[in-house]
Amino acid sequence: MKNILSGATEAESVQDIYHRTRDVFRDASEFLHALDALFVLGLLDIDVDSGSIRYA
Repeated sequence: MKNILSGATEAESVQDIYHRTRDVFRDASEFLHALDALFVLGLLDIDVDSGSIRYA
């Protein structure tokens, strides 16, 4: 999860984050679990209108 946060830029898409961190996770499922955990912890938010991720 820290890999997602460490290289974060403002308003990234899920695809952008996955491409930036794909070497860190074993598969897309593990990546999505990390995003879910960050969301539950309040460390990121999803802009439904644009589909982008904003970091807290």
